[in-house]
Amino acid sequence: MKVAPYLYLLKSLTLIMELEEIIEQIGNVSKAEIKRVAPKDCSEIKKIILNSNPNDPYRKMVLGYLTSLCAECMYPDTLHIPKDNLDYIGFELDRGNIEVGAAGNMLGTCMRNGKIAAGTAGDDTGKSMVGGEIIAGEIKSIGDTIGGRIITKKVEKIAKKQGAQIFIKGVIFKRRLLDRLFGKDRFFKM
Repeated sequence: MKVAPYLYLLKSLTLIMELEEIIEQIGNVSKAEIKRVAPKDCSEIKKIILNSNPNDPYRKMVLGYLTSLCAECMYPDTLHIPKDNLDYIGFELDRGNIEVGAAGNMLGTCMRNGKIAAGTAGDDTGKSMVGGEIIAGEIKSIGDTIGGRIITKKVEKIAKKQGAQIFIKGVIFKRRLLDRLFGKDRFFKM
């Protein structure tokens, strides 16, 4: 009976080692590099995602790329991530669907297509996104975007450079030239 907790710990360490093995094999953090060394089986990638606890930006970006690769592999099915507060979910997502309860920072960074649904999202949500859609109940801040669509009920802060369509409580967010100069935000019903 005392053996079971040790087996659980050993199993957990083995799965975390898989993330470390991926990191050891890549030359730099890029989607192509991670795709080259990541497992080809979606279920194996999902195991790595669910059992890893990255503690620095480098490992968080690698795990974020793994969420995108897994969602793209599973498409048209949805990748459900029951683990909360992971950063970089949907990093450079090209297609696919991701659902998460509480996302960390940088949700949907550089995404090109696809859809991400989250209960809450942290800082710099959608930063440098070109396309796709992010739907979140509450967002701490929206980073500078190029394109795409962000739908939320509440957001605390919005960066100045916005190319994405942003809807807050069904109302489109726009900044006019005079408002940008004087720091006022306007909301227009669609």
